[in-house]
Amino acid sequence: MKKLFLTLLFSVLTAHANETIRVIVPYAPGGQTDIVARVYAKELAKQNIDAVIVNKPGAQGFIGTQELLRSSPNGKTIMFSGSGGVVYAGISNPAAYDAMNQVVPVIRVATYGSMIVAHSSSDIKTFEQLRKALKTRTVAMASTESASKIVLEDLFVSQPNAIVVNYNSDAQGVQALMSKTVEVAILTWAQQPRVQNGDFVSLAVITPENKNGVPSLKNLGYDISFEGWSGFWLPPGTPNQVRDHWYTILEKIRADKEVQKQITSLTFGNIPPRQTSEQFRDVMDRDFAKQLAINAKRPQ
Repeated sequence: MKKLFLTLLFSVLTAHANETIRVIVPYAPGGQTDIVARVYAKELAKQNIDAVIVNKPGAQGFIGTQELLRSSPNGKTIMFSGSGGVVYAGISNPAAYDAMNQVVPVIRVATYGSMIVAHSSSDIKTFEQLRKALKTRTVAMASTESASKIVLEDLFVSQPNAIVVNYNSDAQGVQALMSKTVEVAILTWAQQPRVQNGDFVSLAVITPENKNGVPSLKNLGYDISFEGWSGFWLPPGTPNQVRDHWYTILEKIRADKEVQKQITSLTFGNIPPRQTSEQFRDVMDRDFAKQLAINAKRPQ
């Protein structure tokens, strides 16, 4: 057994220079998670690690997580995902919950906020106008991951006119909004340029405080705030030494000021302070427990 473990460890520590590393991204290309993953892939190349992005969208991020579950714990496959696909998917999906407890967290590298937006051609220009519109007509709304789906359900649980349409990424949500398949969507701050150029109107931000003059749901009287995050995970059964080896590589990238500047300018998000892998697991457990508590308050 010890010989097998040492062989596995030697394999991962020496493979990076001459073998391809798969980075699973459980969302379609073009969204915030995919954008950050590609920044990291470029930085890994500078360390002579050939990292290939493998997009596996579907089931609010769970398809990609399943791909990680099936992967060998040899350090040659790693997943980059957001909190929606790993943590919040487990709220309503028992299989996703089991997966959350099996995957091996490595490091959390970015945090971000979300906003509720409407197409600029809509007569809905404020969150209050959205509320009023729902009293007289149906409004199709796009969720782009498990977390945004939960937010919409929390906000409009008693509104039969709220039609929630689930998409697998920010990019798909943007496409649905631009084609007017939906009228309203929850998107990440990475889509802020589309608000600035007039494509969309921001109705509310899903953060504790207002942002860029847009009111937060919290300040509008709704006990809902959400800070998304993204990070890296390894397959179940990955030895701690392999996890720690990846942590060292990825923490060096996370701490790079130029990388931080690039990510914040692309996503309008933030870079969290340094955390250990164990602290990352604590964040996962905290956010899951927080959402369970919110769900318990919902009308039955």
